[in-house]
Amino acid sequence: MLANHQPAKSPTPGPLVRPFANLMSSTSNTPGAESIGRGVAVDPITLVINECMAMAAAMRKMSRWSQSGVAAILGTGDIFGTGEEDTINTLASNLSNNRKTVDDNPLSSSFLQLRTILTEAKDVYEIDSLTMLQPFLLVVKSASTSGYITSMALNAISKFIDYEIISFKSKNLQQTLIQIITSLTHCRFEAADQDSDDAVLLKVLRLLEDIVKSPFSNLLPNETVSEVIQTCLSLACNKKRSEVLRRAAEMGMSSITFRIFNQLKYIEPEKITDEELPTDFPNTQLPADIIGGTEGGAETPVTNEKQESVKDEFPVSQMKPEPEPEHGQEQKDYQHPQIESKYTEEPFGITCLVEFMSILVSMISPSNQYQHMESTRVFALTLVNTSLEVAGTEVPNHPSLMNIVSGPIAKHVLQIMTTTESPALLKASLQLFSTIAIVLGRQLKSQIELSLTLLYQSILPEKKANDKLTDRNNITTRTSLTKEMLIESFSLMWTRTPVFFTHLFIDYDCDFERTDLSTRTLEFLCALALPESAATSTDNVPPICLEGILSFIGGINDRIKNVNADVNSIPLHQLIIDRQQKTSFIRCTEILNDKPKEGIIALQELGFIKDKDDIHEVAEFFFTKSGRLNKKVLGEFLAKPANKPILQEFIGLFDFSNLRVDEAIRVLLKSFRLPGEAQQIERVVELFAGRYVECIDTTNESEDSIAPDRDSVFVLSFSIIMLNTDLHNPQVKKPMQFSDYKNNVRGCYNGKDFPDWYLTKIYNGIKDREIIMPEEHHGTDKWFDDAWHNLISSRKTTYDALDFDLPQICQFDKVLFSSTVDKLIDTIFDVYRSASDDHVITSLMSTVDKCVNICLFYNLEEATDKIIYNLVELTSLSGEVRRIATNDDLREDIPVTQIRIDKKEEVITVSNMSVLFGRDFKGQLSAVVLFRLLKKNKCKVSPAWDKVLAIILRLFESCLINPNIFTEFQKKLILEPLPNVKPRYIINRSKPLNNTGILSTFSSFLRGYSDEPPEPTEQEIESTLSTIDCINSINISSIFESISKSKPDLRAFIELSLQAIPTPSSENKRVFEPEVLFLFEILVCFSLLLDDKSVTRKVNDAIKLDWDINKKGKLRLVVYKFLLARQTETEDLLDTLKFLTETFDKDSLQKYGEPAFLPLISLVDDDSWCCEQLLNNEQYWNSWRMFAPGQQFTKRILQLLEDLIKGPRKFINPNNYISVLGLLDEISSLSSFVARYEQEDPEEKKKRTEEQIGVFKELVEMGKISISLTAELPNTINPTEFKDGIEPYAHIQALAHQCFNPCREIRAFALSVLQAKVINIDDEKDYLTPLGIFDNGLLPLLAELSKPEVLSTDPSGFPMTQSEASSLVSKAFLQHITQMPVNDVHSIWARILDGFLAFTKVEQSSKVQEVQAEVLKNMILVLQSHKYLEQGTPIWTESWQKVAVIAPLLKGEFDIESGVTQNEEKSVPIAEAV
Repeated sequence: MLANHQPAKSPTPGPLVRPFANLMSSTSNTPGAESIGRGVAVDPITLVINECMAMAAAMRKMSRWSQSGVAAILGTGDIFGTGEEDTINTLASNLSNNRKTVDDNPLSSSFLQLRTILTEAKDVYEIDSLTMLQPFLLVVKSASTSGYITSMALNAISKFIDYEIISFKSKNLQQTLIQIITSLTHCRFEAADQDSDDAVLLKVLRLLEDIVKSPFSNLLPNETVSEVIQTCLSLACNKKRSEVLRRAAEMGMSSITFRIFNQLKYIEPEKITDEELPTDFPNTQLPADIIGGTEGGAETPVTNEKQESVKDEFPVSQMKPEPEPEHGQEQKDYQHPQIESKYTEEPFGITCLVEFMSILVSMISPSNQYQHMESTRVFALTLVNTSLEVAGTEVPNHPSLMNIVSGPIAKHVLQIMTTTESPALLKASLQLFSTIAIVLGRQLKSQIELSLTLLYQSILPEKKANDKLTDRNNITTRTSLTKEMLIESFSLMWTRTPVFFTHLFIDYDCDFERTDLSTRTLEFLCALALPESAATSTDNVPPICLEGILSFIGGINDRIKNVNADVNSIPLHQLIIDRQQKTSFIRCTEILNDKPKEGIIALQELGFIKDKDDIHEVAEFFFTKSGRLNKKVLGEFLAKPANKPILQEFIGLFDFSNLRVDEAIRVLLKSFRLPGEAQQIERVVELFAGRYVECIDTTNESEDSIAPDRDSVFVLSFSIIMLNTDLHNPQVKKPMQFSDYKNNVRGCYNGKDFPDWYLTKIYNGIKDREIIMPEEHHGTDKWFDDAWHNLISSRKTTYDALDFDLPQICQFDKVLFSSTVDKLIDTIFDVYRSASDDHVITSLMSTVDKCVNICLFYNLEEATDKIIYNLVELTSLSGEVRRIATNDDLREDIPVTQIRIDKKEEVITVSNMSVLFGRDFKGQLSAVVLFRLLKKNKCKVSPAWDKVLAIILRLFESCLINPNIFTEFQKKLILEPLPNVKPRYIINRSKPLNNTGILSTFSSFLRGYSDEPPEPTEQEIESTLSTIDCINSINISSIFESISKSKPDLRAFIELSLQAIPTPSSENKRVFEPEVLFLFEILVCFSLLLDDKSVTRKVNDAIKLDWDINKKGKLRLVVYKFLLARQTETEDLLDTLKFLTETFDKDSLQKYGEPAFLPLISLVDDDSWCCEQLLNNEQYWNSWRMFAPGQQFTKRILQLLEDLIKGPRKFINPNNYISVLGLLDEISSLSSFVARYEQEDPEEKKKRTEEQIGVFKELVEMGKISISLTAELPNTINPTEFKDGIEPYAHIQALAHQCFNPCREIRAFALSVLQAKVINIDDEKDYLTPLGIFDNGLLPLLAELSKPEVLSTDPSGFPMTQSEASSLVSKAFLQHITQMPVNDVHSIWARILDGFLAFTKVEQSSKVQEVQAEVLKNMILVLQSHKYLEQGTPIWTESWQKVAVIAPLLKGEFDIESGVTQNEEKSVPIAEAV
C-alpha cells in the first residue's frame, strides 16, 4: 500500500557490518596483521606494559591496598621468571606458591604478572587476548575499586581496541569480546560523587557502543548482545539516574539498535510456519539497573534515590554480577585460558532481535503504562521506529519478528494513538505508525485499515452507513493539538509518493473485503480542509489537509501528461471490475440492511446470487458476506419463523469440530446478533445445538472428551448466554460464582452432570473474555480488543508488490477521481471563497485548472459542468456582482456612462459591473480560468453553458465585449455592425488619468451638485480598465469560433440561446433591442452552419417582427428570416415578404435594404425550396420592384431576370408574366436619370467625373438590356396561354412606354425594338393583331408624345422621337393594311390622324412636320390605291379635314377630283410606300 514497491537489494556489507562467515575468511587481510597495530609508533607490548604499570601504580596509592617495597614494584616476574616457554603456562601455580608476597594487593599483582608475561613475549599476538585483558576486566567488575581505577581500566581497554592490539589477529578473540561485554555490563566500583560516577558509566556506555558498532560485533553471540541491550535500556529507563546519563544511554541505544537491526539483512530467513508462531506474547520486563558505584564495595549499586525493583525475566546467572573474589583469591582464579584456534560461538541473530523487540513491546504496552515513565515509552517507540527504519523491508522474511510487529506493536501503537493526549507519546507513536505504513503497509493491510479508520473517526466523528466497522459515534474525539499532530503525521504518507492515494485505492477500495479507505481518506481530508474545521482543531489543520488534496490532484495531472496510451480505450483492469462489483454489492447490502427481502431481490438482479429462492445459496451468501451486513438486522431476519429453513441452512455451514460449546457460540455470534425475543433466541439455540452435536467426534473415547446430546447442548448454550450477561453486566452487583453456575447446569449432561473441568473452562473462558456484542460495547477496550482480533484474524496477509504500468495506474486514477471529484471540487471552491491570500488563491485556481485537465482527459462531463457552475458563480458575472470591501468610498449605484480617456483610441463604458469586477481579483481569476476551461474542452456545450451564456450577455449589456463576432458574415451580407447597448450618459470630452490632488477631489465633489452627467471617478475608471483588460484576455470571440466546429455543440448552444432570448419589459428597455439582435445574429449564423431544418424553424419562429424596435432592427430581423427561409421551409415567409413591403418604402430599402436584397433574391435560386412559390407570388415581385430603383440592385435583378427568361427552365408563367414585365419596365425607366446628362452642353459634360459618366452609361446599358428582355419575354410563354387571359399586348405597351423615356438613347432603342416587334408579327405565334398593336401600343405612343409634360423632359430631343414614332406608325399601318378589315383600317387611319393632329397642338419642329407630311402622303396613296379612301365617302372628307391641319401643303399635291397626286398618275405599291 504505502511502500508499494519491492524492497531494494541489500547493499554490500560495509566494514562495520560484515557477516560472520565473511569475517572468518577475511582475517588474514584484517588491519593489524603486522606486529604494530594501526601503524602506531609505540610497540604494542610496550603500550600494554605501560598500561599495566599505570594501573599498578594507581592501585598502590589506594589506601585499601597501599604497599611499598621491591615486591610491590617488581612482583614475582623476576623471582620466578626463567625465560622458558613454560613460564606462561605455570603462571597460576607460581602465583599461588608465592601468595604471601602479594597477598595484600591481589588485583595489583595480576598486572605485575601480566607485565612479566609481556616482557618475555616477542609479539603481542602470541599472548592470549583474554589473558592480556583479564586484569583490566577484573578491575572493571570489582566493586572494591574506585571509580578512578575503573576509569583507567576502561581507557586501557578502549585504547587496546582502538590501536588494534585487540584485533582479528588476537588469540581467543571471541571469548575475549564476550568477557569484555560481560565485564562492562557488570561494571562495579566504589561510589563517589554523582558526576564522577556518571563519567565512569558514560565510558562504559561508549565502549559498549563502540564494540557493538565495530566489526567485532559479528563475533558476539545472542546472549552477549542481549546483555548490552538490557544494560543500556536499564540505564536509559531508570528515572533515578541523572538526565545526562540517561540521555547518553538513549543515544547509545539508538546506535546499537541501528547496528543490530542492520545485521538482519544478513541473517538467514526463518523456516517457520504461521501455525508455529505464538499468538500470546509474554509481558517481558526490563532487567534491574545494577551497574555502577556501590557503597563500601557492596554489590548493590548506588543511585541518587532508592532504586525500585524491576522484575527480571532473564536468567539470574546472566544478570547477577560475578562475585568479587575474596581477598587473596585472585591468584587462584586468574588462569590462562586455553588458546582457541577458531570461534566457537555463533554470532547473534534473530533470537536476540526478537528478545529485544519483546522488551520494547512490554515497554510500550498500554497495560504497562503505569510501570514506565512516559519518556520511557516514548524512547521505546523511538527504538522500534529505528529498527523498522533500518530493517523494515527485511522483517517480513522473519516470521517471528513480523509476528511481533503485526500483532502487539501495531495494536499498542493504535491504542496509544487513539487514546493518548500526551504530545510526546503521540508524536512517537505517530512516527512509528508512519514508518510501519510506509515500510510494511502492504503486509499489514488490515492493521493499517483499522488504524486509519479509527483515527479518522476520532478526529472527525461521523456516522457512516457503509462503514465496515459499523457505528463509531462513541469513540472519544481528540483535542485540537492532537488532531493537528495526527493530520501532520498522515501528511508524510501522501508527501513521500505522488501515487499514495492511488495505491491506497488499489489495495483497499478495489478489494472486495476491505473498506473504501482511499475514498474515505480523501473525503476525510475534504472535510478538514474547510476553514470552519479550524474551530474544532487548529489553524494549521485545514492547510495540511488541503495540501493533501492538492497533492492528489497534482499527481494525477502529472501522470496524464506523461501517459501516451488512450486510457479510455484500453481494457479495464480486473481490480477495477472488482471495484465496480464491490460498489454494486454495497448498494445491495444497504438495501438488505434496510429491507432484507428487497435486498435479496437486488442481489439476484445484480448477479450476486443466481436464485433468490435457493435457500442454500442465500444462506451461503449470509455466511460468507456477513461482515458487510448489519448483524442485528441479519439476526432478526434469520430468526423469523418464515425464514427457519434459511437459518437452518446458515447454521449448517459452521464447523464446530473440536470446540467447546462456549467457543462454538462465540464463533456463531460473530456472524449475527441474537434477536431480542425469547422465542427467536430459542429457535436459534435449538438449531445451533443440533449442528453442534453433528460436529462432535463420537469416535474419540479419551477421558477428556465429552459428547452431549442435543438437549444438553441446548440447555448449556442458554446457560452460557446467561453467564456472559451476568459476569459482564455492570448493573449486576453480585456476579455469579462458579459454584452457582455449576448448580444451574446440574444434571444437564445426558442426564448427568458435566465434568467440573469442562465447566471450569467454560466459566473461566467467559469470565476472561466476554462474548462481545459490538453494538453494546462500542468504543470500549473490550470492543477494541474484539475488533482487533476479528479484523486481523480474518484477513490473510499479502506480500504481493504493486506492479502496474502508467496506463493502468491512470485507469485507477480515473475511477478514484471520479468517485471523489464532487467533494474535491466543493472543497476547493469552498476554500477559495474564503481565501484572502493571493498565493493561496492562485494555487487553488491552479488546482482547479488541473481538475479541468483531468476531467477532460477522462471525459468526466458532469464534473466539468460542476467546475463551470462554480467558476461562473465565483466570477459573479452572471448575477449580482460582488462588492469588495475597500478603503476608498464607492458609489452605491454607478450609472452606465460612456467616456473617452486620454491616449485611448476607444471609448470605455463605466458601470456597476465594470467597476466591481475590476476590483475583484478572485472574480477575474475565476473568469480567466473559466474561459480557459471552455477552450480546453473545445467549447463542448453542456447544460452548464446556460451560465456561460448569461455571463456573455451580462458583459454585452455592460458594453464590455464587442457584439460583432461574425464580421465575415456581416461583410458578406453588407450588414451594419451590431449596435452596442446605449449608455445612460455619454461624456464626449476626454478625461485625463492620474488627475489627483485636493483640487481634483474638490471638483469631483462639486460635480455631484451640478446638472452635468455624473463623471466617473479615477478609481472607477481604473477598475473599468482592469475589467476591460481581463475580458480582452479571455477573447470571447474565439469561444464562438470553437463552437462552430462541432455540430452537436452548435445544436446545444442554439437551444440554450433560444431560452436566453429576453422578453421585452420596462426594466430591460435599454438593452432589449441590441441584445435581441446580438442573440439572433449568433442564432442565425449557427443555424446556417448546423443546417438542421428543425433547429432552423425554431430559430425562425423565435424571431418576432412585432417587437418594439426601430426600423433598422426590424429590417435586420427580416434579413435573418430570409436567410433562415433559404435554409429550410418556413411557414411565415410570405408574411415576412408582406411585412417588408408594407413596413418599408422604396427610399428606405434603397438606402438601408442592401442586406435584405441578397437573401431575398437567393430565395429563388434553382435549389431553393420556395423558388417556384415565390416566382408565382405577386408580393415577391413587388418587393423586387421596391429594390429595382436602386442602381446597386438593378444589375443583379437584371441578371436574375435574364436567367429566368433565357434559362432552360420555365420560370415565367401566367402567374408572374405581368409582374416580370412591370419589373422590366421599372428597370428600363431608371435610365430616365440620364436625360439630364444628355441635355447638358459640352462644357458642362466635361465637368462630369469618369465615375459619373460610367454610372450614366451603365444605366443606359441596363435600360437597353431590360428593353431587350421585355421584347423576348413573350417567347417564354406557351402561345396557348395567351388565350387564357394573359394580355398579349402587355410587352407592346411596355416597349411603347419606353419610347417616350426622357433618355434619348433609350427612346431610340425602344423604338427600334418596338418597330421590330410591330412590323414582323406572327399571328399564330404571337397572337397579335394589327388592330391590337395600334390600340395598345402605337396609338397610345402618339398620344404620349403629344403631351407637354412628356415633351418637356427633353425639349430638343423629342422632335426626333416624334418623327421616328410617326414613321413607325406609318410603316406599321402600311405593313398590316392588307391584313385588316376595312372598318379596322378606317378606325386606325382616323386615330393616326388624330395622333398627328395632336402633335400640331404642341410646339413642333419643321422636321416633324416634314416627316408627318411625307408619311401621310404615303399612307393616303396606299389607302387610295386599295380603295380604302375614296372621294365622296365620309372618311374621305374627315381625313382631308385633318390632313389640312397637319400638312396644309399636302392637299395641293393631290388632285382631289381624280384622287391622285399631280406628279403621279398610277397607284403606289404598299411595299414601296413603306
